[in-house]
Amino acid sequence: MKKYNYLFLIFYLPFICLSQGKENCRSREYVIQGAQLANQSYTFSKLSYFVNNQTLAARNIDSAAFYIQQSIMAIDSAIILASDSELMALDYSNIAKKFANRSYKLLNACRQTTNINIRLDYAKQATFYSANVVTDAYHASFYFKDCKIKEQKDTTPPAPKQLTKLDVDQALFTLLNEHLTEKTEDHKKEISKLSQTLKATKDPVKTTKINEQIKKLEKEDTELALKNKNAKEKLNTINTQIDERDKNKNAAIVPEETVFSKSLKKPADEWNKPVLLDTELPMGLVYQIQIGLYKNGISTDVFKGLTPVFGKTVLGGVSYSTGMFEKIADANEAKTYVKSIGLTDAFVVAYFNRKKITLAEAAKLENR
Repeated sequence: MKKYNYLFLIFYLPFICLSQGKENCRSREYVIQGAQLANQSYTFSKLSYFVNNQTLAARNIDSAAFYIQQSIMAIDSAIILASDSELMALDYSNIAKKFANRSYKLLNACRQTTNINIRLDYAKQATFYSANVVTDAYHASFYFKDCKIKEQKDTTPPAPKQLTKLDVDQALFTLLNEHLTEKTEDHKKEISKLSQTLKATKDPVKTTKINEQIKKLEKEDTELALKNKNAKEKLNTINTQIDERDKNKNAAIVPEETVFSKSLKKPADEWNKPVLLDTELPMGLVYQIQIGLYKNGISTDVFKGLTPVFGKTVLGGVSYSTGMFEKIADANEAKTYVKSIGLTDAFVVAYFNRKKITLAEAAKLENR
């Protein structure tokens, strides 16, 4: 199975207030991100419970552990940046964090045990705890300050959004198409395996659970097919526009503003490569957008228009991330755009001197 982390581009998201006010305002965003990541962990830990293939089950456990670890970091960021007056939000955030830690410990225990029955029990408990994380983290978000409400009161309407250049949209929709295709293939494999398990199962309780899981996957397949159709239609339209543009090369073209104009610039020859595979980040504070993990890797031609793109070889495929930003606001604009395209799992990550840090730590470094 895949770990879909994230990507980037832009909508305008102004940040006002003093630096402390900005930090407090971010807590709501981080705790919601924590809930979304915990929901991903819930999905993978639940899948591991129903999968008989030990190799596939182990991959699902790895994915679940990865997402719940990211969830803990996001919730931690919300707690660190919260104001002392947000007591109810802090209470629910701390409860969510406790459940997330329990889930993470159980998932690690799943990795170590060779007893199938114990593994299933751990996976079941981890699924339960991650579901609680989702509920409590979303509950906490109700009590954190809402940045957008304050911005609307204190600022003038933002400038009209600029269109992204066609080459960037082409890359993003191509990635979305790859994402949906892989997800559809995984669903079909899961349904096939669940159907085989169903034939060999005599336990009526387990039969009911498997049938429910199959129905859910079939429903998701229908939704994926519609999304894939829409993505292909959009991509065809973009390709047609690019062909028309390229035929008229002599026409005056005004370069359009994209998120790449805000990307961190580094004078190094290797930055000219389409994909920087297993390459170290520059020193200092850097924000990126996680795109996702693709089992077979992606052709470098897909990424034209995105820069820089990093690929990291991991168990199960290649994990891609893109962009290098010095400001969280720019990274958030990128993430918002990417989610609007359909890559809804995209999220921001931060590094300082090539070491991964929490967004809360990054915010303090940025505001110094």
